[in-house]
Amino acid sequence: MWVFRCLFVLYGAGVYFTTQASTPQQEENLALRGKTVQSSNYHPYVAAYAIDGQPSTFSSTAASTDNPWWRLDLLDSYHIAEIVITNRVSCCGERLNGAEIHIGNSLENNGNNNPRCAVLGAVVTAQSVSLFCGGMRGRYVNVIIPGSQKILSLAEVQVYKKVHQAVMSLKFNSSLNVADPAESGKLLYQMTTALISKGHSNFTLTWTKLPQKVKPKSKQGNPAKSAPSTAFTGASSQGCS
Repeated sequence: MWVFRCLFVLYGAGVYFTTQASTPQQEENLALRGKTVQSSNYHPYVAAYAIDGQPSTFSSTAASTDNPWWRLDLLDSYHIAEIVITNRVSCCGERLNGAEIHIGNSLENNGNNNPRCAVLGAVVTAQSVSLFCGGMRGRYVNVIIPGSQKILSLAEVQVYKKVHQAVMSLKFNSSLNVADPAESGKLLYQMTTALISKGHSNFTLTWTKLPQKVKPKSKQGNPAKSAPSTAFTGASSQGCS
């Protein structure tokens, strides 16, 4: 879990907030823009068929080889939240039983020495299995079946990275009528601009509820000015510096 704190100037007033990360959520299938290779090819079932978005096609290694493997290069290193493996539709579902999924940044032993995320149990024809890798970081995703005289066939491999969701509580002064959805939208826009100006990207800010006016405690008998207060959520790949 990460925590970050930031101070921005919005509408002439300082805004201070603290955030904490919570549950990861899915986004795009990273496999669709990756590159693949496998230990051998059973023509014409090349490795790329396992990331073409079509479960009716499949990749396959040559018949009866030892420790057949398939590798996906994500082209960058990611914290992996989930991998979905789909078995081939036509036949031979049992071939995928015992397959190991490895994630990491090393190409030692063709990537098969990277840390293991999971081992598949009994998988039936056309079945999709979701594997949750707990944010393991890596550029390469390998599927390997240990043993002799094996065939590795994959209909589809999907990979989803970990995305942080943060909840922030704020107190601020604003000349806008922030109880108005249109005006509160302007405030979110300025917060977004402030984050971008500090080098942050790939995030979205939304309100969990519209701002409400609060009345701070007065000091030395002087009435205090009221200020709106609210909370909002954001999905961000970075914290604040």
